[in-house]
Amino acid sequence: MKILLVEDSHDFRHKMKELLEDLDHQILEAGDGIEGYDLIKNHSDIDLIISDLHMPNMDGLSMCKKLKDEAFETAPIMMVTTEANPQLRKDGMEAGVSIWMIKPVSDKKFLTMVEKILNR
Repeated sequence: MKILLVEDSHDFRHKMKELLEDLDHQILEAGDGIEGYDLIKNHSDIDLIISDLHMPNMDGLSMCKKLKDEAFETAPIMMVTTEANPQLRKDGMEAGVSIWMIKPVSDKKFLTMVEKILNR
């Protein structure tokens, strides 16, 4: 499966990438919402989008809203963030986020949620 990781923390993105590659997933990477948006628009075969919320240039929520405003059909979106604000979570769900996970998240829980989404 092809997964897009949109995360500004190089270390966290690298860790997620290694976990997912161990399960034979193909990974695309973006350091912010603008790069993520461009990759989504140019790769129609993405099976899952995993995004952080707080990033420079364009945050994850703005990226999701932009895709929804353009009525762009995307893969399921999983937000992995330190943000636990209920209003932001609600805004995320309204913008198309399927799963909202709070960092830190265990490797096992992260991979379980990824597989759950991909096997829907």
